[in-house]
Amino acid sequence: MLKKNFEVRYDELDTQAHISVITLLRYFEEAAALDAAQMAFGWETLQKQHLAWILTHMQLEIITPHAPKQTVCVRTWHAYSDKILSRREFEITAADGTVIARGASWWILMDTQKRRITKNPPQLLALNPKEPLFVTQEENIKRPLPQNAPAYMQKTFAVRTEDLDLNGHVNNVHYAAWALDTGPQDKQLHKILINFKNECRAAEMVDAVSYPEQDTLYHHVLTRRSDGKEAARIITFWR
Repeated sequence: MLKKNFEVRYDELDTQAHISVITLLRYFEEAAALDAAQMAFGWETLQKQHLAWILTHMQLEIITPHAPKQTVCVRTWHAYSDKILSRREFEITAADGTVIARGASWWILMDTQKRRITKNPPQLLALNPKEPLFVTQEENIKRPLPQNAPAYMQKTFAVRTEDLDLNGHVNNVHYAAWALDTGPQDKQLHKILINFKNECRAAEMVDAVSYPEQDTLYHHVLTRRSDGKEAARIITFWR
């Protein structure tokens, strides 16, 4: 398990002066990378083996929506791995110990030369705990789109150089940001489920369209304009 403190910066606050959802996702991402490194499965080690972690899906639940600027603590741990998939748990707490957010993410290892998924090595499987610790219940990321629902909002985003990560494709946090931009602006996010489907690279144009299922539940479809393939499906819950 890794514990990492983050001193929240002013540019990481939202318009209500609370820690933004995107900031929480970035902290999750950074803590995951640091923990993977101390497990000997970090980026620096994997790239030498022509391997890379690929995030398949993730979920985040906001427990305390009103979190002001402070030092927060992120805990993350490798919950389990099977032959292909690995699950990681997260929890962020405030300075007084109050839980701000919880989440989970699921990963696969990809051979970057052959461009295909590879099986998890025995060294990773050996790190599985005897009793996995889960702080979140896995949600249905494949919840179907509501039938005949009209589009709520549509926006188009151009992939910028600063959107790209170490692997040369759009960092996962940006998909969430694009989806939230097409959600209701008069509500607070409670939970987000992200299903990553196809990578986006530099100069790509991405169309984001949201569809309401309920007043507090929205589906977001992100599509690459170049070939019409979906980059991600995202479900957001609001309050």
